[in-house]
Amino acid sequence: MNKKLKGILIIVGILVLLALICFCVDYSRVKKQEKPIFCINLATYRDGGTKEYYGLGYKVIDFNRIDGYDEMKIGSWLMKYEDIANEILFPQLDSTINAVVVEVHEKGMTVMDLEDGNRLITVGFTDEGNIGFAQGQEVLIYFDGSVMESYPAQLGNVGKIEIVKEQSDVEIPDSILRFCYSTKENVEVQVTELTNHGITLTVIDTNEIPYNYGRQYTIAKEVKNEAYTGVGEWIGENTDNSIAGYTGTGLEYIWEEVDKVSNLSWEETQVETSQNNQEAVAFERKIDWTSLYGNLEERNISIHFNGRGFAFNSCRFYT
Repeated sequence: MNKKLKGILIIVGILVLLALICFCVDYSRVKKQEKPIFCINLATYRDGGTKEYYGLGYKVIDFNRIDGYDEMKIGSWLMKYEDIANEILFPQLDSTINAVVVEVHEKGMTVMDLEDGNRLITVGFTDEGNIGFAQGQEVLIYFDGSVMESYPAQLGNVGKIEIVKEQSDVEIPDSILRFCYSTKENVEVQVTELTNHGITLTVIDTNEIPYNYGRQYTIAKEVKNEAYTGVGEWIGENTDNSIAGYTGTGLEYIWEEVDKVSNLSWEETQVETSQNNQEAVAFERKIDWTSLYGNLEERNISIHFNGRGFAFNSCRFYT
């Protein structure tokens, strides 16, 4: 072996030994969750402050995420932040949902579940953020299997969202688009006539997808609640871990439907005429409740709406 080759091998051996010593020292420190001393910080993530350190043939990732994960990992240069996030931070992401994007928000989106009766679900973005989500895309969502059955439903830990098709073959129903995009602020209701035997309403709906307007209504009056005592009631007892419940006093007055004088349907008491308006749904509805409820006492009236949708729920006369 010539002297030149021997010199090269000695230098390589020294470097390998040096790298091994550095790795052993930093490995010991990482196991104690202490910052490495033979590495250089070359990358910082916008997830709360996670840092990547590079040493001689090895890498240290010091996690400092906003979700509370605060650990150190050491491995080769091939070790990836994304792999650890998916496999260690979210080890139970064994559930998926195939869905269509309906509405994109600042920090998440509303999607339509394609496998469960077009159920609506709200989904928060992952660390990747909004990667170009848009209405109509088909996405595959990886999550931990937990679902909060609110409306819309909410998923538990979401680890990854993939765009699998830029335009889904499934069309989003108007009822879902209406729920997400239509608003009562774009509806104007005017009471143009009110008597003890009927009411005339004018409705102007400027939503891009207008509401459907039902014809059902009820007339109720405010009456004294016979079960009202003015005194609440304790339920259960106080313990070291809980406090007894309290029913409260309840309502002194409640709403009670006015007695009907016939079995006519709601539709038979109404007449509706359309109005000319090219930019909105507009109509006038005249309701004569005389044949259903009879003539009522002259009282103040209020119109109530139910749900996020828009409907005439009841006309209530105050005592």
